Amino acid sequence: MREHIVGRSRRLTGYFCGIAFGLAVLVAGLEAARVQFLGEFGGATLYGYAAIGLLGGLVLSFVAGYLNGSILASWAGGFVPAAARIGPPLADGALRDAATALVGSAGGAVLLGTVGFVAAVEKHRHDSRTAELPEPPSRFALLQLVALAVFLGTTLLVLSLFL
Repeated sequence: MREHIVGRSRRLTGYFCGIAFGLAVLVAGLEAARVQFLGEFGGATLYGYAAIGLLGGLVLSFVAGYLNGSILASWAGGFVPAAARIGPPLADGALRDAATALVGSAGGAVLLGTVGFVAAVEKHRHDSRTAELPEPPSRFALLQLVALAVFLGTTLLVLSLFL
């Protein structure tokens, strides 16, 4: 189980988490600047903007999960688009609101990263039939990881509602 949380290489997991953190800071800053200069989006523009962020987070979490087999790196990849929620309160100087947004973003990142990780494991399982790849996690181990992620992500999302 530890191998699937940390991944096949701790160093690669660290690289993925570091890159994801840097991208998350960039996304939060760009979102704060967008809100300050352009204002809020509405209607179809908002949904398109959210869909692009969601797709980017899924791709990042899939790539991290497929290359390293780490759910932790997938969670970090899922945090990149979720970090956009932190930017506007941080730009306004509302640290309490930014902390609440951070907790909610972490919950959303865990859930989004888990979806990408599950897709990566199933792709890895399919590819391991025709290539020499390390063993993917068993379905039971994957179910345990998903249950842990759903519990953790839901807890963080609900906690952000009460802070």
